[in-house]
Amino acid sequence: MTAERDLGGSVLQVIFSFFLGLVVTAFIAVGVNTFYPEPRGAYEGDAWMSHRLNTSIILLVCATLVMLLSLAIAKLGPVLANGALLGGLFTMIYAVGMGVSAGGQWQRFLVLTVALVVTVGVGWWKFSRGRATPPAAASGQAIGGGLPGDAEARLGAVEAKLVALGKALNG
Repeated sequence: MTAERDLGGSVLQVIFSFFLGLVVTAFIAVGVNTFYPEPRGAYEGDAWMSHRLNTSIILLVCATLVMLLSLAIAKLGPVLANGALLGGLFTMIYAVGMGVSAGGQWQRFLVLTVALVVTVGVGWWKFSRGRATPPAAASGQAIGGGLPGDAEARLGAVEAKLVALGKALNG
């Protein structure tokens, strides 16, 4: 019964984090459109392209701030931090979409470059920083330790094959 309750709780947490990400994105999008509305009657031309580029940059800054906020609040709990991270990620997608439709080649490239750097940086900080390879895995020995049935032996066989494959590929 406890395992079912834990699974239900974790599914609900994932759903809540995803929904929070969507709400954060909508909040930012409505906020940007409220305080920096599209020029009236300009659906083409320089004014429209300039507005889309500026909106893309504003969204990019907002997305970066929300992603950094998600790193800062990580200790408060994974649900809110992951929701904020998703909100930043969805806003970044929106910013990239606006930037791609903005016209000028180098401006679009700059927006995409910043989006890439921020996304990779935040992803590295969130998912890779401080994680070390366990010594047993680094040496190619089986990690094992209490796996049910023959899973430990099967895992050891897979690890041995991976080590052999790595040696073969590395020469």
